[in-house]
Amino acid sequence: MKYAVILAAIVALRLLLYPVFKRLFAVIFAGSAVKATLRDVGRTALAKQPDRIVLVPRNLRATKVDPAVTKLADPLFTRGFQEAGLFEIRELPGVFVRFLVKPSEGVIAAICTHARGGVWLDCITYYADGKSATFSSNPPHGLDPRPGHVVTHVPGAPALDLYERFVRERPKGVFRTAMPDDVPAQFERAWAEGIAWRKQKGISAGEVAQVAQRRAG
Repeated sequence: MKYAVILAAIVALRLLLYPVFKRLFAVIFAGSAVKATLRDVGRTALAKQPDRIVLVPRNLRATKVDPAVTKLADPLFTRGFQEAGLFEIRELPGVFVRFLVKPSEGVIAAICTHARGGVWLDCITYYADGKSATFSSNPPHGLDPRPGHVVTHVPGAPALDLYERFVRERPKGVFRTAMPDDVPAQFERAWAEGIAWRKQKGISAGEVAQVAQRRAG
């Protein structure tokens, strides 16, 4: 149980620039974009992100969730996944994450819901050396990946297709065990580590432009 982990920083990357998309489009597509302005937009987006988060447990049966969440979760139970709970991020009201885990394979399934970002599935494995691998059904976000935490995007992939490809193609190594009770604390820790790296690195003008271009497309 003590080895369960989750890569919440991936969720952070998905949500990072939603509050400033309108400004991005105005700057880039009106022809008034300059690198300094784009970097300022990136800094503004980062400054709005909490350094730490708290997961608030929600009753799965009593909470109204998008049907797409159930559609992604149910097939995974046929492959031996266990329920690990539904949570709302206190600092990001309306953002939910439902976790499933398969301890025997060190796989965490994070089904993320965001009002503007939709619903997507991340299959994640953490390694004993601190690295991680993630396959996501969400489109690429346009931001540079954190070293040692590579993400492969398979937009719109069904849950079983994503999971089966993940276990075939993820890097070999010593996997950390994923247990249901450990997911919330590990999620919160991973957010803190991931956002700290992102804030130290910053967001380049090129990354801001890529995010806006991907969202516009």
